[in-house]
Amino acid sequence: MLLLRLALRNLLRQKRRNLMLGSAMAIGVAILVTAGSFSAGVSDIMFNKIMRFITGHVAVRFNERGGVMREIFRDRGRILAAVQGDPLIEEWYESVAMFARAIGNGKSDNIILVGMDASKGEATRADWEASFRLVEGDWASLVDGTLENPAVFSQEKARSLNVKMGDVVRVRFRDMFGQDQAARLTVAGIMRNDNIFMQPVVFLELERCKRVLGYRPHETASLSLQLKDARRDAAAVAARLHARLAPGTAVIPASAGGRPVRLYGYRSDPGSREKLLASLRLKAGSQERALRRDGVLVPEGLAAALRLSPGGKLKVSWPRKFGEGPAEASLTVSAVYAGGPPGAPVLLNDRLFYGLYYPDLPAVPSDPDPPAGWAALLSPEWTLLERTFTTEDYKKKYQEIARDKHRGTTVDVSTMYETASDILKLEHVLNVITLSAVLILFFIILLGVVNTLRMTIRERTREIGTARAIGMQRRDVRDLFLLETLLLTVFSSAAGVLAGFGAMALISAPVFHPKDNPLGMLLVDGRVYFLPTFAGIAASVLLIIAIALATAWFPARRAAAMSPAQALRHYG
Repeated sequence: MLLLRLALRNLLRQKRRNLMLGSAMAIGVAILVTAGSFSAGVSDIMFNKIMRFITGHVAVRFNERGGVMREIFRDRGRILAAVQGDPLIEEWYESVAMFARAIGNGKSDNIILVGMDASKGEATRADWEASFRLVEGDWASLVDGTLENPAVFSQEKARSLNVKMGDVVRVRFRDMFGQDQAARLTVAGIMRNDNIFMQPVVFLELERCKRVLGYRPHETASLSLQLKDARRDAAAVAARLHARLAPGTAVIPASAGGRPVRLYGYRSDPGSREKLLASLRLKAGSQERALRRDGVLVPEGLAAALRLSPGGKLKVSWPRKFGEGPAEASLTVSAVYAGGPPGAPVLLNDRLFYGLYYPDLPAVPSDPDPPAGWAALLSPEWTLLERTFTTEDYKKKYQEIARDKHRGTTVDVSTMYETASDILKLEHVLNVITLSAVLILFFIILLGVVNTLRMTIRERTREIGTARAIGMQRRDVRDLFLLETLLLTVFSSAAGVLAGFGAMALISAPVFHPKDNPLGMLLVDGRVYFLPTFAGIAASVLLIIAIALATAWFPARRAAAMSPAQALRHYG
Protein backbone atom coordinates (compact mmCIF):
# COMPACT_ATOMS: atom_id res chain seq x y z
CA MET A 1 0.00 0.00 0.00
CA LEU A 2 2.90 2.32 0.77
CA LEU A 3 4.43 1.69 -2.64
CA LEU A 4 1.08 2.52 -4.27
CA ARG A 5 0.85 5.86 -2.45
CA LEU A 6 4.46 6.69 -3.32
CA ALA A 7 3.85 5.78 -6.96
CA LEU A 8 0.76 8.00 -7.20
CA ARG A 9 2.63 10.88 -5.50
CA ASN A 10 5.56 10.58 -7.89
CA LEU A 11 3.24 10.58 -10.92
CA LEU A 12 1.60 13.81 -9.71
CA ARG A 13 4.95 15.45 -9.01
CA GLN A 14 6.05 15.06 -12.62
CA LYS A 15 2.83 16.13 -14.29
CA ARG A 16 4.13 17.56 -17.55
CA ARG A 17 6.45 14.70 -18.41
CA ASN A 18 3.93 12.02 -17.46
CA LEU A 19 1.14 13.85 -19.27
CA MET A 20 3.12 13.85 -22.51
CA LEU A 21 4.06 10.17 -22.21
CA GLY A 22 0.52 9.26 -21.13
CA SER A 23 -0.93 11.13 -24.10
CA ALA A 24 1.29 9.18 -26.48
CA MET A 25 0.16 5.91 -24.89
CA ALA A 26 -3.51 6.99 -25.01
CA ILE A 27 -3.23 7.83 -28.71
CA GLY A 28 -1.60 4.46 -29.30
CA VAL A 29 -4.41 2.63 -27.50
CA ALA A 30 -7.03 4.68 -29.38
CA ILE A 31 -5.42 3.74 -32.71
CA LEU A 32 -5.25 0.07 -31.73
CA VAL A 33 -8.87 -0.01 -30.53
CA THR A 34 -10.12 1.79 -33.64
CA ALA A 35 -8.05 -0.28 -36.08
CA GLY A 36 -8.94 -3.53 -34.32
CA SER A 37 -12.66 -2.69 -34.27
CA PHE A 38 -12.58 -1.75 -37.95
CA SER A 39 -10.79 -4.99 -38.81
CA ALA A 40 -13.31 -6.97 -36.73
CA GLY A 41 -16.15 -5.09 -38.45
CA VAL A 42 -14.82 -5.88 -41.91
CA SER A 43 -14.37 -9.54 -40.92
CA ASP A 44 -17.96 -9.64 -39.63
CA ILE A 45 -19.23 -8.14 -42.89
CA MET A 46 -17.24 -10.57 -45.02
CA PHE A 47 -18.00 -13.72 -43.06
CA ASN A 48 -21.56 -13.07 -41.90
CA LYS A 49 -22.98 -10.79 -44.62
CA ILE A 50 -21.05 -11.20 -47.88
CA MET A 51 -19.82 -14.81 -47.69
CA ARG A 52 -23.06 -15.98 -46.14
CA PHE A 53 -25.17 -14.81 -49.06
CA ILE A 54 -22.71 -15.14 -51.97
CA THR A 55 -20.71 -18.35 -51.41
CA GLY A 56 -21.60 -19.62 -47.94
CA HIS A 57 -19.01 -20.55 -45.34
CA VAL A 58 -19.13 -24.06 -46.80
CA ALA A 59 -20.80 -24.93 -50.10
CA VAL A 60 -22.06 -28.22 -51.53
CA ARG A 61 -22.31 -27.81 -55.30
CA PHE A 62 -23.83 -30.06 -57.92
CA ASN A 63 -23.36 -30.21 -61.69
CA GLU A 64 -25.40 -32.71 -63.65
CA ARG A 65 -23.95 -34.40 -66.72
CA GLY A 66 -21.19 -31.86 -67.33
CA GLY A 67 -23.39 -28.77 -67.41
CA VAL A 68 -21.62 -26.18 -65.26
CA MET A 69 -24.88 -24.16 -65.00
CA ARG A 70 -26.92 -27.31 -64.40
CA GLU A 71 -26.81 -27.17 -60.61
CA ILE A 72 -29.30 -29.79 -59.52
CA PHE A 73 -29.42 -32.79 -57.19
CA ARG A 74 -32.37 -35.10 -57.68
CA ASP A 75 -32.90 -36.28 -54.09
CA ARG A 76 -33.27 -33.19 -51.88
CA GLY A 77 -34.13 -35.11 -48.72
CA ARG A 78 -31.05 -37.28 -48.94
CA ILE A 79 -28.61 -34.40 -49.28
CA LEU A 80 -30.30 -32.42 -46.52
CA ALA A 81 -29.99 -35.40 -44.18
CA ALA A 82 -26.22 -35.22 -44.57
CA VAL A 83 -26.15 -31.45 -44.02
CA GLN A 84 -28.58 -31.23 -41.12
CA GLY A 85 -26.76 -33.90 -39.15
CA ASP A 86 -23.76 -31.66 -38.42
CA PRO A 87 -24.02 -29.68 -35.15
CA LEU A 88 -21.62 -26.97 -36.34
CA ILE A 89 -23.91 -25.96 -39.23
CA GLU A 90 -26.10 -23.11 -38.03
CA GLU A 91 -28.18 -22.61 -41.18
CA TRP A 92 -28.35 -23.75 -44.79
CA TYR A 93 -29.70 -22.13 -47.95
CA GLU A 94 -30.45 -23.35 -51.44
CA SER A 95 -28.42 -21.30 -53.91
CA VAL A 96 -30.96 -20.99 -56.71
CA ALA A 97 -29.85 -18.47 -59.32
CA MET A 98 -30.01 -18.00 -63.09
CA PHE A 99 -28.93 -15.30 -65.53
CA ALA A 100 -31.80 -13.81 -67.53
CA ARG A 101 -32.67 -11.01 -69.92
CA ALA A 102 -35.35 -8.69 -68.56
CA ILE A 103 -37.67 -6.49 -70.64
CA GLY A 104 -39.26 -3.58 -68.80
CA ASN A 105 -41.06 -0.50 -70.10
CA GLY A 106 -39.25 0.20 -73.34
CA LYS A 107 -35.89 -0.91 -71.94
CA SER A 108 -34.10 -4.21 -71.36
CA ASP A 109 -31.15 -5.31 -69.24
CA ASN A 110 -29.44 -8.38 -67.82
CA ILE A 111 -30.48 -9.62 -64.39
CA ILE A 112 -29.78 -12.53 -62.05
CA LEU A 113 -32.84 -14.35 -60.71
CA VAL A 114 -32.18 -15.45 -57.11
CA GLY A 115 -34.46 -17.45 -54.81
CA MET A 116 -34.99 -16.18 -51.27
CA ASP A 117 -36.22 -18.75 -48.75
CA ALA A 118 -39.13 -17.18 -46.87
CA SER A 119 -39.56 -20.23 -44.63
CA LYS A 120 -36.43 -19.72 -42.55
CA GLY A 121 -38.10 -17.67 -39.83
CA GLU A 122 -37.99 -14.15 -38.44
CA ALA A 123 -34.25 -14.11 -37.63
CA THR A 124 -33.27 -14.95 -41.19
CA ARG A 125 -35.79 -12.49 -42.61
CA ALA A 126 -34.35 -9.79 -40.33
CA ASP A 127 -30.87 -10.52 -41.72
CA TRP A 128 -32.15 -10.17 -45.28
CA GLU A 129 -33.93 -6.92 -44.45
CA ALA A 130 -30.79 -5.51 -42.83
CA SER A 131 -28.61 -6.46 -45.80
CA PHE A 132 -31.06 -5.46 -48.55
CA ARG A 133 -33.03 -2.41 -47.42
CA LEU A 134 -36.37 -1.82 -49.11
CA VAL A 135 -37.26 1.73 -50.10
CA GLU A 136 -40.63 0.62 -51.51
CA GLY A 137 -42.77 -2.44 -50.86
CA ASP A 138 -42.48 -5.19 -48.28
CA TRP A 139 -40.56 -8.48 -48.17
CA ALA A 140 -43.81 -10.20 -47.22
CA SER A 141 -45.03 -9.46 -50.76
CA LEU A 142 -42.77 -12.23 -52.06
CA VAL A 143 -45.25 -14.80 -50.71
CA ASP A 144 -48.35 -12.92 -51.88
CA GLY A 145 -50.42 -15.50 -53.74
CA THR A 146 -52.45 -12.85 -55.59
CA LEU A 147 -49.42 -11.57 -57.53
CA GLU A 148 -47.80 -13.26 -60.51
CA ASN A 149 -44.23 -14.09 -59.49
CA PRO A 150 -43.69 -11.09 -57.16
CA ALA A 151 -40.06 -9.95 -57.19
CA VAL A 152 -37.82 -7.36 -55.53
CA PHE A 153 -35.56 -5.28 -57.79
CA SER A 154 -32.64 -3.00 -56.88
CA GLN A 155 -33.08 0.72 -57.43
CA GLU A 156 -30.44 0.66 -60.17
CA LYS A 157 -32.09 -2.22 -62.04
CA ALA A 158 -35.59 -0.72 -61.71
CA ARG A 159 -34.23 2.53 -63.13
CA SER A 160 -32.46 0.80 -66.04
CA LEU A 161 -35.67 -1.14 -66.89
CA ASN A 162 -37.87 1.95 -66.41
CA VAL A 163 -40.24 0.13 -64.04
CA LYS A 164 -41.96 0.99 -60.78
CA MET A 165 -44.05 -0.78 -58.16
CA GLY A 166 -46.73 -3.04 -59.65
CA ASP A 167 -45.25 -3.12 -63.17
CA VAL A 168 -44.78 -6.42 -65.00
CA VAL A 169 -41.31 -7.38 -66.25
CA ARG A 170 -40.88 -10.14 -68.83
CA VAL A 171 -37.79 -12.30 -68.56
CA ARG A 172 -36.17 -14.71 -70.98
CA PHE A 173 -33.62 -17.29 -69.87
CA ARG A 174 -32.19 -20.67 -70.66
CA ASP A 175 -32.96 -23.09 -67.84
CA MET A 176 -30.58 -25.66 -66.42
CA PHE A 177 -31.62 -28.21 -69.05
CA GLY A 178 -30.69 -25.86 -71.89
CA GLN A 179 -34.27 -25.03 -72.83
CA ASP A 180 -35.29 -21.45 -73.63
CA GLN A 181 -37.97 -20.25 -71.22
CA ALA A 182 -39.92 -17.07 -70.51
CA ALA A 183 -41.76 -15.77 -67.44
CA ARG A 184 -43.49 -12.67 -66.10
CA LEU A 185 -42.39 -10.98 -62.86
CA THR A 186 -44.36 -8.40 -60.86
CA VAL A 187 -42.38 -5.60 -59.20
CA ALA A 188 -43.35 -6.07 -55.53
CA GLY A 189 -40.45 -4.21 -53.93
CA ILE A 190 -37.50 -1.96 -54.69
CA MET A 191 -34.37 -2.16 -52.57
CA ARG A 192 -31.33 0.01 -52.01
CA ASN A 193 -28.02 -1.82 -51.94
CA ASP A 194 -24.55 -0.31 -51.69
CA ASN A 195 -22.92 -3.56 -52.83
CA ILE A 196 -22.19 -3.25 -56.55
CA PHE A 197 -22.16 -7.04 -56.94
CA MET A 198 -25.77 -7.37 -55.73
CA GLN A 199 -27.30 -4.65 -57.90
CA PRO A 200 -28.21 -7.00 -60.82
CA VAL A 201 -29.97 -9.40 -58.44
CA VAL A 202 -33.76 -9.81 -58.58
CA PHE A 203 -35.22 -11.75 -55.63
CA LEU A 204 -38.11 -14.20 -55.89
CA GLU A 205 -39.48 -16.44 -53.19
CA LEU A 206 -37.45 -19.65 -53.33
CA GLU A 207 -40.19 -22.12 -54.27
CA ARG A 208 -41.55 -19.80 -56.98
CA CYS A 209 -38.05 -19.30 -58.32
CA LYS A 210 -37.44 -23.06 -58.42
CA ARG A 211 -40.69 -23.62 -60.34
CA VAL A 212 -39.80 -20.90 -62.81
CA LEU A 213 -36.37 -22.44 -63.37
CA GLY A 214 -37.72 -25.99 -63.74
CA TYR A 215 -36.93 -27.65 -60.39
CA ARG A 216 -39.32 -30.27 -59.07
CA PRO A 217 -40.25 -30.36 -55.35
CA HIS A 218 -37.84 -33.21 -54.55
CA GLU A 219 -34.90 -31.56 -56.30
CA THR A 220 -32.45 -29.04 -54.89
CA ALA A 221 -29.88 -26.62 -56.16
CA SER A 222 -26.42 -26.20 -54.65
CA LEU A 223 -26.35 -25.53 -50.92
CA SER A 224 -24.67 -22.71 -49.00
CA LEU A 225 -23.99 -23.46 -45.35
CA GLN A 226 -23.60 -20.96 -42.53
CA LEU A 227 -21.43 -22.02 -39.60
CA LYS A 228 -21.31 -20.83 -36.01
CA ASP A 229 -17.56 -20.11 -36.26
CA ALA A 230 -16.59 -20.11 -39.93
CA ARG A 231 -12.88 -19.44 -39.54
CA ARG A 232 -12.41 -22.21 -36.99
CA ASP A 233 -14.77 -24.88 -38.34
CA ALA A 234 -15.05 -24.48 -42.13
CA ALA A 235 -12.32 -26.98 -43.05
CA ALA A 236 -13.48 -29.59 -40.51
CA VAL A 237 -17.14 -29.37 -41.58
CA ALA A 238 -16.17 -29.64 -45.26
CA ALA A 239 -14.08 -32.73 -44.55
CA ARG A 240 -16.95 -34.42 -42.65
CA LEU A 241 -19.49 -33.64 -45.36
CA HIS A 242 -17.10 -34.91 -48.02
CA ALA A 243 -16.83 -38.24 -46.18
CA ARG A 244 -20.63 -38.50 -45.73
CA LEU A 245 -21.29 -37.90 -49.42
CA ALA A 246 -19.33 -40.89 -50.71
CA PRO A 247 -21.59 -42.42 -53.43
CA GLY A 248 -22.74 -45.98 -53.79
CA THR A 249 -23.12 -47.97 -57.02
CA ALA A 250 -26.11 -46.71 -59.02
CA VAL A 251 -28.71 -49.33 -59.96
CA ILE A 252 -32.17 -49.45 -61.49
CA PRO A 253 -34.07 -52.50 -60.08
CA ALA A 254 -36.54 -53.10 -62.91
CA SER A 255 -38.70 -55.77 -64.45
CA ALA A 256 -38.75 -56.94 -68.07
CA GLY A 257 -41.31 -59.40 -69.41
CA GLY A 258 -42.30 -60.30 -65.88
CA ARG A 259 -38.71 -61.06 -64.91
CA PRO A 260 -36.67 -59.03 -62.39
CA VAL A 261 -33.62 -57.42 -63.96
CA ARG A 262 -31.02 -55.04 -62.63
CA LEU A 263 -29.76 -52.24 -64.85
CA TYR A 264 -26.29 -50.83 -64.27
CA GLY A 265 -24.31 -48.23 -66.10
CA TYR A 266 -20.77 -49.06 -67.10
CA ARG A 267 -18.01 -46.48 -67.08
CA SER A 268 -17.30 -45.47 -70.67
CA ASP A 269 -13.70 -44.34 -70.27
CA PRO A 270 -11.31 -46.48 -72.37
CA GLY A 271 -9.62 -48.21 -69.43
CA SER A 272 -12.87 -49.30 -67.78
CA ARG A 273 -14.38 -50.49 -71.06
CA GLU A 274 -11.36 -52.68 -71.81
CA LYS A 275 -11.49 -54.28 -68.38
CA LEU A 276 -15.23 -54.88 -68.69
CA LEU A 277 -15.01 -56.50 -72.11
CA ALA A 278 -12.10 -58.64 -70.92
CA SER A 279 -14.44 -60.21 -68.34
CA LEU A 280 -17.23 -60.88 -70.88
CA ARG A 281 -17.73 -63.04 -73.96
CA LEU A 282 -19.87 -61.40 -76.62
CA LYS A 283 -22.27 -63.98 -78.00
CA ALA A 284 -23.98 -61.69 -80.49
CA GLY A 285 -23.17 -58.21 -81.72
CA SER A 286 -19.86 -56.60 -82.47
CA GLN A 287 -17.59 -54.99 -79.90
CA GLU A 288 -17.90 -51.67 -81.70
CA ARG A 289 -21.70 -51.84 -81.54
CA ALA A 290 -21.66 -52.87 -77.87
CA LEU A 291 -19.60 -49.86 -76.77
CA ARG A 292 -21.41 -47.11 -78.62
CA ARG A 293 -23.02 -44.22 -76.75
CA ASP A 294 -26.39 -45.98 -76.53
CA GLY A 295 -24.90 -49.41 -75.94
CA VAL A 296 -27.09 -51.98 -74.12
CA LEU A 297 -25.51 -55.32 -73.19
CA VAL A 298 -27.99 -58.07 -72.23
CA PRO A 299 -26.91 -61.30 -70.47
CA GLU A 300 -27.30 -64.53 -72.40
CA GLY A 301 -29.92 -66.05 -70.08
CA LEU A 302 -32.23 -63.00 -70.22
CA ALA A 303 -31.82 -62.73 -73.98
CA ALA A 304 -32.83 -66.38 -74.42
CA ALA A 305 -35.82 -66.08 -72.08
CA LEU A 306 -37.14 -62.95 -73.81
CA ARG A 307 -35.97 -63.99 -77.30
CA LEU A 308 -33.78 -60.92 -77.70
CA SER A 309 -30.98 -60.37 -80.19
CA PRO A 310 -28.99 -57.27 -81.23
CA GLY A 311 -31.39 -54.66 -82.58
CA GLY A 312 -34.32 -56.00 -80.54
CA LYS A 313 -36.25 -53.98 -77.95
CA LEU A 314 -35.95 -54.60 -74.23
CA LYS A 315 -38.88 -52.98 -72.44
CA VAL A 316 -38.29 -52.31 -68.77
CA SER A 317 -40.18 -50.59 -65.96
CA TRP A 318 -39.25 -49.70 -62.39
CA PRO A 319 -40.87 -48.08 -59.35
CA ARG A 320 -39.93 -44.43 -58.98
CA LYS A 321 -38.86 -42.83 -55.72
CA PHE A 322 -40.80 -39.70 -56.62
CA GLY A 323 -43.93 -39.39 -58.72
CA GLU A 324 -46.93 -41.56 -59.47
CA GLY A 325 -46.71 -44.92 -61.23
CA PRO A 326 -43.69 -46.74 -62.59
CA ALA A 327 -41.16 -45.37 -65.05
CA GLU A 328 -40.82 -47.15 -68.38
CA ALA A 329 -38.17 -47.34 -71.09
CA SER A 330 -37.60 -49.22 -74.31
CA LEU A 331 -33.95 -50.12 -74.89
CA THR A 332 -32.39 -51.24 -78.14
CA VAL A 333 -30.12 -54.24 -77.53
CA SER A 334 -26.64 -53.71 -78.96
CA ALA A 335 -25.03 -56.97 -77.85
CA VAL A 336 -25.61 -60.22 -75.95
CA TYR A 337 -22.89 -61.41 -73.57
CA ALA A 338 -21.95 -64.49 -71.59
CA GLY A 339 -19.81 -64.72 -68.49
CA GLY A 340 -19.61 -62.16 -65.79
CA PRO A 341 -20.69 -62.57 -62.15
CA PRO A 342 -23.71 -64.60 -60.99
CA GLY A 343 -27.03 -62.92 -61.70
CA ALA A 344 -25.49 -61.04 -64.62
CA PRO A 345 -27.14 -57.64 -65.04
CA VAL A 346 -28.13 -55.56 -68.04
CA LEU A 347 -25.28 -53.12 -68.76
CA LEU A 348 -25.89 -49.66 -70.25
CA ASN A 349 -23.41 -47.08 -71.48
CA ASP A 350 -23.22 -44.54 -68.65
CA ARG A 351 -24.48 -41.73 -70.88
CA LEU A 352 -27.66 -43.71 -71.62
CA PHE A 353 -27.92 -45.02 -68.07
CA TYR A 354 -27.83 -41.60 -66.39
CA GLY A 355 -30.38 -40.32 -68.90
CA LEU A 356 -32.82 -42.87 -67.46
CA TYR A 357 -31.63 -42.83 -63.86
CA TYR A 358 -31.80 -39.13 -62.94
CA PRO A 359 -35.16 -38.00 -64.40
CA ASP A 360 -36.97 -41.00 -62.83
CA LEU A 361 -34.89 -41.86 -59.79
CA PRO A 362 -35.62 -45.49 -58.79
CA ALA A 363 -37.15 -46.25 -55.40
CA VAL A 364 -33.87 -47.98 -54.42
CA PRO A 365 -31.20 -45.92 -56.23
CA SER A 366 -28.04 -47.60 -54.94
CA ASP A 367 -26.82 -51.17 -54.60
CA PRO A 368 -25.03 -51.97 -51.33
CA ASP A 369 -23.76 -55.23 -52.84
CA PRO A 370 -22.83 -54.68 -56.53
CA PRO A 371 -21.71 -57.62 -58.73
CA ALA A 372 -18.46 -59.04 -57.40
CA GLY A 373 -15.38 -57.70 -59.09
CA TRP A 374 -17.30 -55.12 -61.09
CA ALA A 375 -17.80 -52.34 -58.53
CA ALA A 376 -14.97 -50.22 -59.94
CA LEU A 377 -16.31 -50.62 -63.50
CA LEU A 378 -19.92 -49.63 -62.82
CA SER A 379 -21.34 -46.13 -62.67
CA PRO A 380 -21.69 -44.53 -59.20
CA GLU A 381 -24.72 -42.58 -58.06
CA TRP A 382 -22.65 -39.43 -58.53
CA THR A 383 -19.01 -38.43 -58.81
CA LEU A 384 -17.59 -36.96 -55.61
CA LEU A 385 -14.86 -34.51 -56.57
CA GLU A 386 -11.62 -34.41 -54.63
CA ARG A 387 -11.27 -31.69 -52.01
CA THR A 388 -9.17 -28.71 -53.04
CA PHE A 389 -7.60 -26.18 -50.69
CA THR A 390 -6.55 -23.27 -52.92
CA THR A 391 -8.41 -21.07 -55.37
CA GLU A 392 -6.08 -22.08 -58.17
CA ASP A 393 -6.79 -25.79 -57.72
CA TYR A 394 -10.50 -25.05 -57.38
CA LYS A 395 -10.54 -23.23 -60.74
CA LYS A 396 -8.63 -26.05 -62.42
CA LYS A 397 -11.13 -28.58 -61.08
CA TYR A 398 -14.08 -26.77 -62.64
CA GLN A 399 -12.24 -26.22 -65.89
CA GLU A 400 -11.79 -29.98 -66.08
CA ILE A 401 -15.51 -30.51 -65.40
CA ALA A 402 -16.43 -28.20 -68.28
CA ARG A 403 -13.93 -29.90 -70.57
CA ASP A 404 -14.49 -33.56 -69.68
CA LYS A 405 -18.33 -33.46 -69.67
CA HIS A 406 -18.96 -35.89 -66.81
CA ARG A 407 -21.73 -38.35 -67.56
CA GLY A 408 -23.27 -38.23 -64.09
CA THR A 409 -23.75 -35.61 -61.40
CA THR A 410 -20.63 -34.20 -59.80
CA VAL A 411 -20.76 -33.29 -56.10
CA ASP A 412 -18.21 -30.87 -54.72
CA VAL A 413 -17.66 -29.69 -51.14
CA SER A 414 -15.72 -26.44 -50.80
CA THR A 415 -15.10 -23.68 -48.28
CA MET A 416 -14.99 -19.92 -48.67
CA TYR A 417 -11.20 -20.13 -48.64
CA GLU A 418 -11.32 -21.68 -52.11
CA THR A 419 -14.32 -19.91 -53.62
CA ALA A 420 -13.80 -16.37 -52.31
CA SER A 421 -10.14 -16.09 -51.39
CA ASP A 422 -9.75 -12.77 -53.23
CA ILE A 423 -12.34 -11.16 -50.97
CA LEU A 424 -10.84 -12.74 -47.86
CA LYS A 425 -7.44 -11.31 -48.74
CA LEU A 426 -8.82 -7.96 -47.62
CA GLU A 427 -8.93 -9.24 -44.06
CA HIS A 428 -5.28 -10.24 -44.32
CA VAL A 429 -4.38 -6.76 -45.57
CA LEU A 430 -6.19 -5.17 -42.63
CA ASN A 431 -4.41 -7.47 -40.20
CA VAL A 432 -1.07 -6.45 -41.70
CA ILE A 433 -1.99 -2.77 -41.31
CA THR A 434 -3.00 -3.36 -37.68
CA LEU A 435 0.25 -5.23 -37.01
CA SER A 436 2.23 -2.38 -38.56
CA ALA A 437 0.45 0.08 -36.27
CA VAL A 438 1.34 -2.12 -33.28
CA LEU A 439 5.02 -2.17 -34.25
CA ILE A 440 5.11 1.60 -34.70
CA LEU A 441 3.44 2.11 -31.34
CA PHE A 442 5.85 -0.36 -29.79
CA PHE A 443 8.83 1.78 -30.75
CA ILE A 444 7.08 4.98 -29.68
CA ILE A 445 6.28 3.56 -26.26
CA LEU A 446 9.71 1.97 -25.99
CA LEU A 447 11.52 5.24 -26.60
CA GLY A 448 9.11 7.24 -24.45
CA VAL A 449 9.27 4.95 -21.43
CA VAL A 450 13.04 4.48 -21.59
CA ASN A 451 13.77 8.21 -21.92
CA THR A 452 11.27 9.16 -19.24
CA LEU A 453 12.60 6.62 -16.76
CA ARG A 454 16.22 7.57 -17.43
CA MET A 455 15.47 11.21 -16.76
CA THR A 456 13.38 10.31 -13.70
CA ILE A 457 16.09 8.08 -12.26
CA ARG A 458 18.74 10.74 -12.88
CA GLU A 459 16.65 13.40 -11.15
CA ARG A 460 15.68 11.13 -8.26
CA THR A 461 19.04 9.47 -7.63
CA ARG A 462 19.57 11.16 -4.26
CA GLU A 463 15.98 10.33 -3.33
CA ILE A 464 16.71 6.69 -4.14
CA GLY A 465 19.83 6.82 -2.00
CA THR A 466 17.91 8.31 0.94
CA ALA A 467 15.19 5.65 0.64
CA ARG A 468 17.81 2.89 0.49
CA ALA A 469 19.65 4.39 3.51
CA ILE A 470 16.54 4.24 5.70
CA GLY A 471 15.85 0.63 4.85
CA MET A 472 14.07 0.33 1.47
CA GLN A 473 15.12 -2.86 -0.25
CA ARG A 474 16.39 -3.05 -3.83
CA ARG A 475 13.29 -5.04 -4.81
CA ASP A 476 11.05 -2.25 -3.47
CA VAL A 477 12.92 0.39 -5.49
CA ARG A 478 12.50 -1.66 -8.65
CA ASP A 479 8.83 -2.36 -7.91
CA LEU A 480 8.19 1.34 -7.26
CA PHE A 481 9.30 2.34 -10.74
CA LEU A 482 7.42 -0.54 -12.32
CA LEU A 483 4.29 0.39 -10.38
CA GLU A 484 4.57 4.00 -11.55
CA THR A 485 4.82 2.76 -15.14
CA LEU A 486 1.86 0.41 -14.63
CA LEU A 487 -0.37 3.13 -13.20
CA LEU A 488 0.57 5.56 -15.95
CA THR A 489 -0.18 2.92 -18.61
CA VAL A 490 -3.52 1.92 -17.04
CA PHE A 491 -4.73 5.53 -16.81
CA SER A 492 -3.50 6.23 -20.34
CA SER A 493 -5.16 3.08 -21.68
CA ALA A 494 -8.49 4.01 -20.12
CA ALA A 495 -8.29 7.43 -21.73
CA GLY A 496 -7.24 5.80 -25.01
CA VAL A 497 -10.22 3.41 -25.02
CA LEU A 498 -12.59 6.34 -24.50
CA ALA A 499 -10.84 8.28 -27.25
CA GLY A 500 -11.09 5.24 -29.53
CA PHE A 501 -14.86 5.00 -29.03
CA GLY A 502 -15.14 8.72 -29.71
CA ALA A 503 -13.13 8.34 -32.92
CA MET A 504 -15.32 5.43 -34.05
CA ALA A 505 -18.48 7.41 -33.39
CA LEU A 506 -17.08 10.36 -35.33
CA ILE A 507 -15.92 8.27 -38.30
CA SER A 508 -19.16 6.25 -38.52
CA ALA A 509 -21.42 9.32 -38.35
CA PRO A 510 -21.36 10.32 -42.07
CA VAL A 511 -23.61 8.33 -44.40
CA PHE A 512 -22.21 7.28 -47.78
CA HIS A 513 -24.03 5.84 -50.77
CA PRO A 514 -21.25 4.98 -53.23
CA LYS A 515 -22.35 3.98 -56.70
CA ASP A 516 -20.47 1.44 -58.79
CA ASN A 517 -17.81 1.17 -56.10
CA PRO A 518 -16.91 -2.32 -54.78
CA LEU A 519 -15.87 -0.83 -51.43
CA GLY A 520 -19.53 -0.03 -50.81
CA MET A 521 -19.97 -3.64 -49.69
CA LEU A 522 -17.90 -2.80 -46.59
CA LEU A 523 -20.51 -0.29 -45.40
CA VAL A 524 -23.49 -1.07 -43.18
CA ASP A 525 -26.47 1.23 -43.64
CA GLY A 526 -24.13 3.51 -45.59
CA ARG A 527 -21.75 3.94 -42.66
CA VAL A 528 -18.24 2.73 -41.88
CA TYR A 529 -18.76 -0.30 -39.68
CA PHE A 530 -16.84 -0.89 -36.44
CA LEU A 531 -17.25 -3.94 -34.22
CA PRO A 532 -15.50 -3.34 -30.89
CA THR A 533 -15.22 -6.46 -28.77
CA PHE A 534 -14.19 -6.92 -25.17
CA ALA A 535 -11.53 -9.44 -26.18
CA GLY A 536 -10.08 -7.08 -28.80
CA ILE A 537 -9.99 -4.07 -26.48
CA ALA A 538 -8.55 -6.12 -23.62
CA ALA A 539 -5.86 -7.48 -25.94
CA SER A 540 -4.88 -3.95 -27.04
CA VAL A 541 -4.68 -2.69 -23.43
CA LEU A 542 -2.75 -5.73 -22.22
CA LEU A 543 -0.34 -5.38 -25.13
CA ILE A 544 0.40 -1.75 -24.27
CA ILE A 545 0.85 -2.63 -20.58
CA ALA A 546 3.16 -5.53 -21.42
CA ILE A 547 5.28 -3.36 -23.72
CA ALA A 548 5.51 -0.58 -21.14
CA LEU A 549 6.47 -2.89 -18.27
CA ALA A 550 8.98 -4.80 -20.39
CA THR A 551 10.56 -1.51 -21.41
CA ALA A 552 10.61 -0.18 -17.83
CA TRP A 553 12.15 -3.32 -16.38
CA PHE A 554 15.78 -2.59 -17.24
CA PRO A 555 15.91 1.07 -16.10
CA ALA A 556 14.07 0.11 -12.91
CA ARG A 557 16.51 -2.70 -12.20
CA ARG A 558 19.44 -0.35 -12.82
CA ALA A 559 18.02 2.15 -10.33
CA ALA A 560 17.55 -0.59 -7.75
CA ALA A 561 21.15 -1.78 -8.23
CA MET A 562 22.69 1.52 -7.03
CA SER A 563 24.21 1.46 -3.53
CA PRO A 564 22.95 4.05 -1.01
CA ALA A 565 26.38 5.69 -0.72
CA GLN A 566 26.74 5.99 -4.52
CA ALA A 567 23.27 7.49 -4.83
CA LEU A 568 23.77 10.02 -2.01
CA ARG A 569 27.03 11.27 -3.56
CA HIS A 570 25.20 12.01 -6.85
CA TYR A 571 24.62 15.66 -7.76
CA GLY A 572 21.94 16.02 -10.48
